[in-house]
Amino acid sequence: MRPRPQGRKTKTVRGQKAVKSKTRPVASASQGRQDGDLEKTLALIRAHPGIRPSEINRRLNRQESDSLRATLIRRGLIRKEKDGSAMRYYPV
Repeated sequence: MRPRPQGRKTKTVRGQKAVKSKTRPVASASQGRQDGDLEKTLALIRAHPGIRPSEINRRLNRQESDSLRATLIRRGLIRKEKDGSAMRYYPV
């Protein structure tokens, strides 16, 4: 038995060439929405220094805020500190 080639999947239709599936980047509308969420997250952390991620998620009515927090840390606007087994976030 010959091994299957790895890589992108192709779809063949009888009488036509195989076409590779392509993905497009997400529209810039989501970037605008994320900027507003970043501002809300930063304002929340400034209002409640030492807030935990679960509290941020609850107050923002989100399931996850990992990417928002990571972006704020990367931009140097907040810092995280380990407090026992918990993480806490503080404004810089």
